Amino acid sequence: MTGVHRGTKRGADVGDRYRLTRIAFDVVSVFGCLRARGVPGPVIVNVLAEHGYSTSSVHNQLVRMVHRGILSSEKFGRVSLYRLSERMLSGFLYIAGERSAPEFDGRFYAAVYSIPESARMLRDRFQYVGRMLGYRQLRPGLMLAFVDRGRDMAAQLPDVDGPSWYEFVTLEPGSFEAAQRMTSQAFELEAATSVLPTLEAELSALSNGGQTPGGGRQDLSLTKFFDLYYEVSRAVMTHPILPAKLVGANQPAVRFRTLMDRCNVEYYLRFNDRVLDIARGSSSFDIIEWLPQD
Repeated sequence: MTGVHRGTKRGADVGDRYRLTRIAFDVVSVFGCLRARGVPGPVIVNVLAEHGYSTSSVHNQLVRMVHRGILSSEKFGRVSLYRLSERMLSGFLYIAGERSAPEFDGRFYAAVYSIPESARMLRDRFQYVGRMLGYRQLRPGLMLAFVDRGRDMAAQLPDVDGPSWYEFVTLEPGSFEAAQRMTSQAFELEAATSVLPTLEAELSALSNGGQTPGGGRQDLSLTKFFDLYYEVSRAVMTHPILPAKLVGANQPAVRFRTLMDRCNVEYYLRFNDRVLDIARGSSSFDIIEWLPQD
């Protein structure tokens, strides 16, 4: 068990700097669609016009995302090149296909905390950083994980003072059955299972039951497709892969990632060429910074 953390470490900004709203998700999706690390503003604006966003709304969102540290920007003449932050890039690559599962060694790694309502922004920040690192809340004041990320979590948190405190501990359930129950509760397996049929049905309709990828719902717009893509991506981010020993091999998180793969295929078959043509139509196309191609 570590000591109680109360020391000064950084400024008082405890805003949720990395939470993605829908428009922020769509901005990040441009990087994914182009498989690029850096994209100029005019290209982002032109691609998101296909989603129905106005030029001003995209410009305003880009400014906010730079301010929040989700993106950085660099001037190339009169054009701004936007790059994904390292943390956002790693999250983006996670959505794209992380498949590794942790082991269960008979104990959980837990974050125990007490942060009152008067420090609600700090509490929200604590919970959000924990979720980003694989922790999930079992009950108020207690988050569980299968990998010890306490040091990483503490490094991302601001000052903790007054009545607020947190510790990182290990927690050993009294039985294997108790561990299964705690896992199901903290990682919301029932909720995950309940949304799978709808998402699987929607992806099935796009591929005619898996027989002809890209062959179903020919009238599907890019905007409607990204409504589905957003829901699948959110499910992947919400539900990490868990030890098969506790939840079985056919767990919801694995099925969500299968749906993510199918979303990527549908995008490539339906919209990839169109989006690339839109990007090529911009005079700033040549300054796009591409991700390495597999």
